[in-house]
Amino acid sequence: MRKIVLNLSAGLVVLFFIIYITSCNKDKTPPDITILGDNPANTCFDMTYTDAGATASDDEDWDITDKIETTSNVDTMSIGTYYVKYVVTDNAGNRAEATRTVKVIYCK
Repeated sequence: MRKIVLNLSAGLVVLFFIIYITSCNKDKTPPDITILGDNPANTCFDMTYTDAGATASDDEDWDITDKIETTSNVDTMSIGTYYVKYVVTDNAGNRAEATRTVKVIYCK
């Protein structure tokens, strides 16, 4: 009986050690987002706005630009300040975001 208890205890110690080591090595670093082009950017009233986009990289997953989710509220039919938001999440679940400011102005 004592041998079984010792084997069970040793097994639990090994299991705890494995869990501890793997949790310590978990990727906790968020990705980097690089906004391309001007920030802030200007665009003309009543013109089509084409965003320059962004790139994303991660120290574990490398290039994750294709995972960027972009949202924009730019309305070139109204003078004002708008935002384009970029959000990316790496395979470990680390999230990063960046925002471009876009000013819609009158142009002659």
